[in-house]
Amino acid sequence: MTPADNPVKAVLFDRDGTLVHDVPYNGDPERVRPVEGAREAVALLRAHGIRVGVVTNQSGVARGLISDADVRRVNRRVDDLIGPFDVWAVCPHGPDDGCHCRKPQPGLILWAAGRVCAAPAACVVIGDIGADTEAAERAGA
Repeated sequence: MTPADNPVKAVLFDRDGTLVHDVPYNGDPERVRPVEGAREAVALLRAHGIRVGVVTNQSGVARGLISDADVRRVNRRVDDLIGPFDVWAVCPHGPDDGCHCRKPQPGLILWAAGRVCAAPAACVVIGDIGADTEAAERAGA
């Protein structure tokens, strides 16, 4: 199958618990540890012409536990160890903020799909909790 024949144009991963071991409210790049097989899976997708991205809730920002800069430093470390990723979509809001981007809302997935020029239906979302699956369903992924 050639990249043009593949109905999947992008795979969007949750970050914590999916690509890297979950360290709650991690703001320290040195604590980033990839899960087994993550780097190889991302490389295989890229080799087949599939775009890859990350869609991640980071409520520690809203809670004042980490800063936006902390999140960017951790994300750069994930990119260094596993990526590179074509798109990063981060929701810095808390669970009660009422935003449209925080999973299980579809906003992160819709935005990321647009950034990689793929229809949501041409995206696969991989995560470790129900909110990831629900967000994918709501987005049409």
